[in-house]
Order: sequence, then structure tokens, then C-alpha cells
Amino acid sequence: MRPTFARITSRLAPICLGLAGAVSVLPAVAYAAPAASKLTPKDNALNVVRSGLKSADFTARGMAFRGLVFDKGNKDLKKTLEDGTTDPQWVVRSGVAFALHATGNPMWRKVLHDALTMPVLSPLEVLPIIDELPEKDGVAILLEVLADKEHDQHDKIVASMLTRNRALLTPFLVAALGSKEALVSGAAQKAIKKLDPVLQGKTLEAIAKAQAANDTVTKLLLDMATSSDEHLGVPYLAFAKSKDAAVLDRIVMVRALHGDRTVGKALIALAVRSKDKAQLEALSAYRRIADKDDAAGLKPILAQGPNPDVLFQVYEILARSGDRSMQREAQTLADSTDVDVRATGVFYLGWVGGAGRIGEMHKYLVDGIPGVRVAAARVLAHISSPISVAPLKEAMEAERDERVRLELIKALSGIKHKDAYQALVFFTRERDPVVRRIVVRALADSGDATVRGGLQNALNDNEIHIRAEAVRGFILSDVAKAADVWKRSLRWLPRGVVLELTRELNKTMEGFLEMALSDAGRDDNAVLVREEALIALHLLPEAEQRILFKLLDTTDDEDLKIRLLRQLLDMDKAKVAVAVKSTALQSGTRARVAAIRMLSKLKGDKEVPELLNKFLDEPDERLRIAAALTLLGG
Repeated sequence: MRPTFARITSRLAPICLGLAGAVSVLPAVAYAAPAASKLTPKDNALNVVRSGLKSADFTARGMAFRGLVFDKGNKDLKKTLEDGTTDPQWVVRSGVAFALHATGNPMWRKVLHDALTMPVLSPLEVLPIIDELPEKDGVAILLEVLADKEHDQHDKIVASMLTRNRALLTPFLVAALGSKEALVSGAAQKAIKKLDPVLQGKTLEAIAKAQAANDTVTKLLLDMATSSDEHLGVPYLAFAKSKDAAVLDRIVMVRALHGDRTVGKALIALAVRSKDKAQLEALSAYRRIADKDDAAGLKPILAQGPNPDVLFQVYEILARSGDRSMQREAQTLADSTDVDVRATGVFYLGWVGGAGRIGEMHKYLVDGIPGVRVAAARVLAHISSPISVAPLKEAMEAERDERVRLELIKALSGIKHKDAYQALVFFTRERDPVVRRIVVRALADSGDATVRGGLQNALNDNEIHIRAEAVRGFILSDVAKAADVWKRSLRWLPRGVVLELTRELNKTMEGFLEMALSDAGRDDNAVLVREEALIALHLLPEAEQRILFKLLDTTDDEDLKIRLLRQLLDMDKAKVAVAVKSTALQSGTRARVAAIRMLSKLKGDKEVPELLNKFLDEPDERLRIAAALTLLGG
């Protein structure tokens, strides 16, 4: 049967309606598509930044404010930023301050000024923004705040500046020390006393150059060098100048104390013209750098009728420098009935006589005159014979004079023999910390297995530097136990030890530096140790990159991961590019944000634009805004 018209139309109706609907939708689709195609990645980034201004996440909101500087067509930009200065959250205001500075709005100064002077806000939270400012502006705001008398945060601000080797630390201190504002210069002078002469030598050098004629600053630098146990070389003192003769004399002495031989003749001239205590100080300093050719210049002092202490110093320097011309005079002194000068003769004759006089020196260890016992101990330290171990140990046990005991232990510790090491273990529990430190240092240097009990005792010492000497001893003599000892010591190691050990032991410290970097960071001291270990790695250029990359692969500490990435970027962008991209894709939020921001340094990497576009769609708002800022060039 042929279908009727009605049946045909009834079957076609749904199809026609569907076609009609499809046709009616086409114009809308055709209209929307071109609009979407006009949006560039930077347009999308701006949209992410704008939406971030209303974020409930304070950190994301602060990041979004930073990105507003790229919203060139925003007529309300100035008002938006100024409204942001009243946000109760500092993390938001920090972004506002950065944007205000970038747009040339002077309100950035007020935001940072108020933040630094706010008692409830740590300066450590504010300084990262100041670190990002141009040097001139960063230093200016710090000086402005320190000159403000209406708050009491001055010490906290300076202390926070000293917590790390911040880029602005050196120019800040140089400018502050030259300030005419008493509050500013006073705060900077306090800061000098807290600088580490080993780790912050470059800062001290810049200060010495800039403030060369400032006697107040020079005296502070001299005090630091005088009190330091480390051999500094004190190059910064070479820049110090003064119109005060006493200050110039002290500069010469301190430079000599730290091994500067160029001041030898000047120091001899100072010793010859000085009197009493000043003369003794000059001679004591010269003894550190005595030279045979120059030392003869001290002989005019003998014609001055010096007191016994000065007499001893002159003869000691002459003997140590190899001058053998005074033996007849020394014999006269040794035979003298004047008990105050006998020690001088005994020392000189013993020193130039060497091993041939060792028997005499053993007898002098029980002499009734303390000065003679000191002289004998110093000679025996010079001869350094195992034969002297027993006499020195016996003398040490019987001696009550602290000065003599110190010389006896120095002599015993200078003898490189197993019997001497075993004798020294007995004195690890001495009452005098100076004696204990000398003992532990000698045990550490020995490398002998029999002394480990003494080193173990020293690990429980009350004095932190003695414990550090014991740690060094385990590194030198007991590799198996050294790792555990080192790991526990990271909680208390004093500043400078990591750097000092790396300078001395070089490649031996590679594994220990790795441990300091990966294990440290759990308390304040461990954070300082970690900072020092990062600096110490520079002393191992062949291993530095390898260690940093190894740590990057193994550490779960986001702060350390960020530091490692930044350090490696400065060293070799090509090698670290994969690590930066990997961290940006998978890690903790803070590390991912930092890595996304670092992508801007991978110029020419074809994967970077694709990654940044991908990150614009991340569910985490911080990651989206970080990608947007990087795309926009911020």
C-alpha cells in the first residue's frame, strides 16, 4: 500500500524540527567562537590576577595585588591599591606594597614603615619584600625606620637583618654607620659587634673601606678582631686610617696578631718606643710574626733596662727567630741570683741548645720559681720529645699555678706520640676550660684510636667549643661513629665551625655537608648551620653541583628545595631546567609556586609557555596566580 501524504509528513516532522533547531543554534556558536579566539595567554593571566583580588586565601590575594601592575588599562588601579593598604593581613599588604612601588606610588614607603615598626609583626616577615626593591630604595626605607623615634623596634630590625647574608646587609650597614642620626648609627654600631668575622668578612671589608676615617667604627672592628679565636687575616683592617696615633698603633698590633707580616718593622718601632704594659702588648703581638732579619731591631730595648717580663719577651723572640748571638748574656742571666731574670736565661739557652738541654729542662720543671718552670715547659714544647711525657705529666699533676699548668699542657699536647696521647686523656676533665680545649684539640689531631674515650668525654663538656673540637676529632679518627656524632651536633654547633672544618678538611667534609643540609632546619641553630653549609659548599667547587642536585632529589624540605633551585639556577640554568619544571609540576604548594616563578629564568625553553598555560587552569589558586605573574613578566 502506498503511503499517504499525512503519513509522510508525520514521519518527516521530527527530522525537520531537529534540523531547524540545529540551524537556529549555529548563529550563536558562530558568534561565540571568534570572541574566545581573541583571548591571548596574557589576557587569561590578567583575568586570573583580577579574580585573585577577591580570594579568601590571603597569600593568593597578596600575589594577585602584585600582578595588578600589569593591568595597564585599569582606571581604578590607584584606588584599588590604596584600598589594599588597609587590608588586615600583612601577606596581602606586602603584595600591595610591591605593586605601589612598581607603579611609582609613594605610599609603598608608609606600608613598609608601618609594618617594620609594628610590634606584633616580625621584621623577618617584612624584609623579603625589601630585599626585592632596588638597593637605593631598600636601604632608604630601613634608614628611615631606624631614624624614627616613635617606636622601639630598632634592635629587632637590625637583628633580623643579621639572620642571613641578605643582599642589602652590606650597603645598609655602610650607609647606617655614616648616618648623622644617632639612632641609626648607634643601631649599626651594635650590629657590627654581632657580625661573624669569618662568614661576613666581605661586609666588614666594605665597612672598613667606607668608614676608614671613622675611629669609632675602626675601634669596633679592632675589638672584633682582638676577641676572635680564628686566624682571620683581617684584610679589612688594611683599609683603616686614623689621625689618632694610639688607634694606628692598635691597628698595627691587631694585624700582627692575625699573621700580617707586613707590619713587622712598624711593630718593632712601636715596641722600642713604648713602655710597660704597652711594650709587653707590642712584643706579644710581634712574637706571632717574628722574622730573624727584623727581630734584631728589638735589641735596643735591652739597653733601656727593661723589667723582667719585657726582658723575657725580647729574649724569647730572638731565640724563636733563630738569633744565637745572646748565649753569653743568657748564661749570665741563668746564673744570676736575681730570681726575676733567671727564667729568661733558662729559656734562651734551652731553646738554642735544643735536645742537648732536655735533661736540664726536666729538672727545671720542679724549680721553685714559676717563671723558670714556664720557661722549661716552653722549651720542652719546642723540642717535643717522647722522653718528656712522663716528667711533664708528673709536673702537671703536682702544679697548682694556673699559668704554669697552661704551659705544661701545651708542651704535652705538642708531643706527637702514643704515650703523650694516653697521658692527655687523663686531663680531659680539667677544671680550666682553656686547658681542656688544648687537650681535646691535641687528641683530635692525633687520629689515634686509643684517645676516643677522651673525645667521648669531651662530647659531654659544658663548653660548646670543646664539644666542637671533639666532633672534629671523630671526623679525623673514627669515620664509623663520626656520622652519628655530627648529626647530633647540628643542634648546637657554634657558627663558623662548619666553614672552618671545610677549609681544613676539604673533600673529607662532602658527606658531612650533605648531612648538614638535609638534616638541619628543625630548630634555630640548625637553620644557621644549614646556611653556613650552603656557603661552605663553595669551597668544594668540584662537588658543589653534584651535592646540590643529589639533595634536590632526596629532600622533602620545601624551604631547602627552593634554596637549592635558586642556587643551581645561578650556577647552570641548562642543567637545572628539568628540576625546575619537575618541581613546578609535582611538589608541595610552596615549592611549586617558587618553581613556577623560576620558569621565567628559563629563556628559550619551548616547554615553558605550554606549562604556564597549563598552570592557569590549576585548581589551586596560588599556582594559577604564580603562573599568571610569570606569564605577565612579574
